[in-house]
Amino acid sequence: MNVRVKICGITRSEDARAAWDAGADALGLNFYPRSPRYVEPGPAAALARTRPALGSVVGVFVNESPVTILARVRECGLTAVQLHGDEPPEACMGYGVPVIKALRVRGEEDVERARTYVGAGDVAALLLDGAAPGYGGGGVTFDWGLVARLTDAGVPVLVAGGLTPGNVAEAIRATRPYGVDVASGVESSPGIKDVDAVRTFIRAAKALNLGE
Repeated sequence: MNVRVKICGITRSEDARAAWDAGADALGLNFYPRSPRYVEPGPAAALARTRPALGSVVGVFVNESPVTILARVRECGLTAVQLHGDEPPEACMGYGVPVIKALRVRGEEDVERARTYVGAGDVAALLLDGAAPGYGGGGVTFDWGLVARLTDAGVPVLVAGGLTPGNVAEAIRATRPYGVDVASGVESSPGIKDVDAVRTFIRAAKALNLGE
């Protein structure tokens, strides 16, 4: 099984197309207004329209109102929602698309908290991220050994935080995740992707076969 790759923080159509062409499985569009990768609904809808038939476009939200999230799903053509804030399990439903719940990991207690989201609402996957200041995109790793505590959780796990073309293979070998997520690790500046880095990242991640 090849690991799925999500390129997050896309803000430009040329970066979206380059990521798809390189073999990305999903793109993330950031709807958190305080993020340097924030995109307005109009441009986000245009970015979502670059999606190939089997691709996924994930809207990333931080402590946003359900009404706003649902509106963005509808007007931007999102295929999944990523809740990257302090949302409780009961907030992970009602958007008409699968939910990825992201949690910032500092230690074992955060991994155990992730378990409380398994089976909650429309949660289809968990994303474990480094505990950077703010909510993601800070390029901070965490102890990958903690991911093993979720191998019996019965839900796909994605790993994020501080991943780069140089360490993504190591991260995959250590965690054996369903997918990996990267933003700052393939950028020349916040929101601007380095196309060569994107290609190298995806190539390195896809080169591994977790069935071996």
